[in-house]
Amino acid sequence: MRKWAFLSIVAAIAVVGCGGSGNGSHTVATGGGTKNVGISVRLTTLAITPPGAIEVAYLTGQGRAPGDLTAIVQRVLFQDSYGTVSNPLSPRTSCVLSGFQNNVVHLDVDFSQQAPGVPSRIFSNFLLDFLQFNQETDTPVQGDFTVLPPPANFPKSYPANVRVFPGRTTSLPVFIDDSMFTVDAVNPLQIDYNESQFLQANGATAASPMQGFQSDFVSFNLNKVPGSAIPTLIPTATGVAALPATRVFFSGDVYAVSSAASGGPNFEVLALDPTQPIGGNLGPAGSLTGPAGTLPHAGTYSMIQINPTDITETARIIALQGIWREHTTVLRQGNGATLGAGSYVVTFPSSSDNNLQEMVAFNQDGTTNAAGVPNITNLYFGFVDLDALTFNIYPVIDIMTGATAGGLTGTVGTMYNAQQTPTQAPDLVHSGIYAFNTSDGSAAAAAAAGLKNGTFFVFRL
Repeated sequence: MRKWAFLSIVAAIAVVGCGGSGNGSHTVATGGGTKNVGISVRLTTLAITPPGAIEVAYLTGQGRAPGDLTAIVQRVLFQDSYGTVSNPLSPRTSCVLSGFQNNVVHLDVDFSQQAPGVPSRIFSNFLLDFLQFNQETDTPVQGDFTVLPPPANFPKSYPANVRVFPGRTTSLPVFIDDSMFTVDAVNPLQIDYNESQFLQANGATAASPMQGFQSDFVSFNLNKVPGSAIPTLIPTATGVAALPATRVFFSGDVYAVSSAASGGPNFEVLALDPTQPIGGNLGPAGSLTGPAGTLPHAGTYSMIQINPTDITETARIIALQGIWREHTTVLRQGNGATLGAGSYVVTFPSSSDNNLQEMVAFNQDGTTNAAGVPNITNLYFGFVDLDALTFNIYPVIDIMTGATAGGLTGTVGTMYNAQQTPTQAPDLVHSGIYAFNTSDGSAAAAAAAGLKNGTFFVFRL
């Protein structure tokens, strides 16, 4: 099987173990509240805990010819200790095994009924299930097909690591192609399953489970960051140009950057090798007006790669799609107002929901751009360790290279849960006190950059 470029993104995600205590509670409207007025996380207007989402992306493989198989998917099902989530009434999804496609099946994961109060749900198995297979014929007309049943002993369950947070989206890539499912040479009405090919492409073993990752980004603009401190995108084979970044994106699992719209791809997701990002397109966010007033809506992104079956290397395929949100639409003041001028620090839990979280520190000067979005004047990114109670952050220009120039260090003090009670459980932390170190000069450098000691807030409901 020819590998999707997106595999390098999945490999970059550190999903080790389950992590956390798994028994925390929260308040919907003030996900970042502490004893101090600060940031609240707004991912819903519902009065109840919103569902999370799993998007199973069936990524198919190579060629096209009469006799090709199309796998028909309808049901996806996940189970954890809180219950079963499934989509029995969903429409059928056709996955052409011989053609490179991204076929997404969406599933809502309930938190208000099946798992009230938990910070996240972890699913440890994926059910590979097909409704039927359609075999394309070349007579009498193109597009005719013969319906074949799934292989014997299906559906089959495989080890997975899929964590879902309220109000957020987790993607699970599932690689299937025509090397895994073939028509039996003796019985043309039977499908044979080559499990070793599936395992080779997906892991799907206890030692290497199928990995889900958080695919919804939060975007931070670089509107007023000095040009000398802004990273530059890396040219890709799919047409991304070497332009200055205008946004950076964080999910807890993956980083991304984008440039201003230039008539071509302008979005890059960063992989293990920072010199080999995966390029794509960024669609705009905006607002929707309805009976309840005007509300912001998410933008979309799509990752693009060259079609591996095209010898001219000109055809493109979509490797993944997802959503992103402006930071000011999901990070608000404790009273719900838009963040104003000031210094802020936000952390993003990973798919492990453990002690290691992405950390973003940024300044706003109180001005807005033409779209009314508050301008960011400085931004640092890095990681915080909620067990060691330390953090390391770096200037945003380092995000493309993985360099550590200009890094700042610090410590974490008391941490609080959603009820504003001190806690040491990483998956229950909603906020905490932080301070830059004086011993290595970080405190002085932070002050010069406009960053202040204070309270950090965790991006979770």
